[in-house]
Amino acid sequence: MRGADTFTESLFTMRRLEDFVPANHPLRPIRAMVNEALLKMDDLFAGMYEADIKGGRPSIAPEKLLRAMLLQIFFSVRSERQLMEQTQYNLLFRWFIGLAMDDAVWVPSVFHQEPRTPDRA
Repeated sequence: MRGADTFTESLFTMRRLEDFVPANHPLRPIRAMVNEALLKMDDLFAGMYEADIKGGRPSIAPEKLLRAMLLQIFFSVRSERQLMEQTQYNLLFRWFIGLAMDDAVWVPSVFHQEPRTPDRA
């Protein structure tokens, strides 16, 4: 008997991204090493990202940006645009970076900073 070609999406899921990554996947030990190294850099990041009294929106965690850049290198992704496109639908990428399934993916321009021009007073 032939099965029906239907798609029914559940409203809620009780699975975590962790459940979708095989226990023996090579990125698991790499992610553990990366997280350990990033933890040692926590004070450095805290100093670089001091709270701005002027307000503004919060920045993206530098740890997440660095993990994303590592994925770009590991998987030979040619551009930040392609990296963000793959992160949109690739659960492995989301897990490695630290994005939840429902988190919005950033625009590729977050990886680039325009040069600052000195204020002319």
